[in-house]
Amino acid sequence: MRQVERMRNWIESSPGLGTMYAGIGALPGYRRFLMKRVNERIAYLERTRRYGVMIETSSVCNARCVFCPHSNNGLGRKREVMSDEVFDIIVERLRRERIAPPTIDLFDVGEPLVDKDLFSRVRLLKAAFATASIRITTNFSLANDLVIGEVLASGLDSVHISLNASNREDYERIMGLNWDKTLQNVNSLIERRNETGSPLRIVLGMVLCQESSKEARVFVKQWSGKVDSVLLQRAVDWGGNVNVAGSYRASMRLYPCNDLFERIVILSNGDMALCCQDSDGIVKLNVRSHPLDRKSTRLNASHA
Repeated sequence: MRQVERMRNWIESSPGLGTMYAGIGALPGYRRFLMKRVNERIAYLERTRRYGVMIETSSVCNARCVFCPHSNNGLGRKREVMSDEVFDIIVERLRRERIAPPTIDLFDVGEPLVDKDLFSRVRLLKAAFATASIRITTNFSLANDLVIGEVLASGLDSVHISLNASNREDYERIMGLNWDKTLQNVNSLIERRNETGSPLRIVLGMVLCQESSKEARVFVKQWSGKVDSVLLQRAVDWGGNVNVAGSYRASMRLYPCNDLFERIVILSNGDMALCCQDSDGIVKLNVRSHPLDRKSTRLNASHA
């Protein structure tokens, strides 16, 4: 695990540092400096068209995580796997609009392994955008030997597994899945990746909430040295759709989430989202009738 990731995990898991960072972030001088940097970054992205892309190939999920809209009646749209029609429109728009994504993430609110066409879509994107890093975030409980083989062979560059607990009791309470099955899948993936010499990057993640935050350091110690990266992230409230209030403070950052200006997010129904936390697509634009343009998406959101 890289030093910068250790530092990030320390900040994410420390309430005291979170409070200090929130205070710094509120300083007028810092906010002016920040806006200058953000505007420079936006200008660069509009000039180079190097937007990251997130394609939610599935809004269906088999888990019931306590910090997710799926478990809190916070998802106000149909749960579905993205149709070939919508997926093909997205790929064509990316080409036509000369967008050169450095990353393509095939997930958002749902579980990507629900999509039976996931790996054929990975191959298609890898052929169309050879320099892009193709990534998924998954709970990995639906994996089996065949799926693990496809993860290694399809061209995926990175898999981020949301484990979110260090023990069976917490895991099954937080996610509503079978701990033994998921742990077996994770260990099998690591073993086969190492045996084959695959360049696949494996990341283990924990979302910190009231139910899990005390186990953060245990979690990092469990997986450090076994996978490429272990990441901690504070829970978010999904635009007010999930209640993460209480003794545990939700995510606060010195730097605003770059999704708002760096990443194009498309939901499973083809709606464009303001960012990955906009689970219902408040901007009310769809790829069937609208270009993948972050500027117009932001402007439309200001009137939503």
